[in-house]
Amino acid sequence: MATLLSFAVLLAWAQTPETLKFTSGQQELEYLHHPGSDAVLVVFGAPEEAKSWIPIAASRKWRLLMPKFPMAGDTGVRPLDAMVADARKRFSLDKVPVYLVGGGPASAAVFYAAARSPDTWSAALAIGGDARPAIDTDRLFAANTLNTPIAWALTAEEKIETAAIRQKLTGAGLNLTLLEAPTVGQALEFLAKQPYAAHPRKVDCETGNPALARCYWIRMTAFNPALINQAIRSSRVNPESTTSLDFGGFGYSSNKPGPGIVVEWLPPDYAGPLRLNDRLTHLSGRPIADPRHYLEMLAEVKEERPVAVTIERKEGKELDRIRLTTRYRLKAREEVVTARVQAEYSAEAKEIVIVSRAVASLELTIPEGWAPAAVNWNGNQAANAQSAGCFLLSLEQPGASRPCGKRP
Repeated sequence: MATLLSFAVLLAWAQTPETLKFTSGQQELEYLHHPGSDAVLVVFGAPEEAKSWIPIAASRKWRLLMPKFPMAGDTGVRPLDAMVADARKRFSLDKVPVYLVGGGPASAAVFYAAARSPDTWSAALAIGGDARPAIDTDRLFAANTLNTPIAWALTAEEKIETAAIRQKLTGAGLNLTLLEAPTVGQALEFLAKQPYAAHPRKVDCETGNPALARCYWIRMTAFNPALINQAIRSSRVNPESTTSLDFGGFGYSSNKPGPGIVVEWLPPDYAGPLRLNDRLTHLSGRPIADPRHYLEMLAEVKEERPVAVTIERKEGKELDRIRLTTRYRLKAREEVVTARVQAEYSAEAKEIVIVSRAVASLELTIPEGWAPAAVNWNGNQAANAQSAGCFLLSLEQPGASRPCGKRP
């Protein structure tokens, strides 16, 4: 984050952001808000970082939001969606873009949230950090970034260190742009180039979670693994290793020098034996050279078994060496079957063409200006919409579309 924040004091801006409450599911959550007009900048960070980000957002007349709740995994993505929806409704922001930013340990959350719920964001910016924790969730799908480009701001040194992981992301099709040691202006300009588009003419989304099945103007409402379509492969960015230590979730930077790996992130209410800044140095007596070597050691493990882990922990001025016993855990793929939908609207043909895999039914929202439009789904005439609106389509009843919410 230092790449950008070293330039952060652009304006003398002393106004304190307000705390707003919203509801997500059964939870009442909070976020910090600072006013603006032209766009919304959502920043992952501690509340005390708001003073650094207010002048950055204000330089573009952007509204600033900072969530005050955990953002890990899908349980973090859904509140983020609800937070943005709350801000859009509260401040009448129907047509402004929303940009996502996070740095350091929060960079992985930027990759995850942008790819997991793409139509919430117009673009995203990760500052330094490591994308590997997002990949290791096994739920990062490159197709979802078609209309949500992600920029990764890296120093020249970080560019070299992350070359392999960036190749893995772009090789899977992730819409990724490298920004080498950008200034604040250059980084914000990347975001500003991406306008808000509620109905992009072409969409592509993949998910294994029915609760995160919205894809701009399409929502997949029923999955069916039997509906195979070899023309649509998975865009999953595969993890390098499915083995982990049974310490509970923890995060580390892949670009930190060895020996070992340094614990830089622990989940909220963590009850395991690790502490922040612990350095894991040995696995069953074998020294860990650096983060890359650590992953190679995990990749060698093919079965669950005990392992002794040596940790260096600083207590005051003393450096203690601690030996903990845990187990290797082989992570089972949580979303074995995924559904993917690709769709495109042709103004010339007045037609919407949809191609899908494992999707049995979907809701299609046709905006003003697209109707009338014929709808072709997997080669069959699925609907002939004469007016704008939301329509429910089913592969079991091709051509028998009906308004959303209606039941036969």
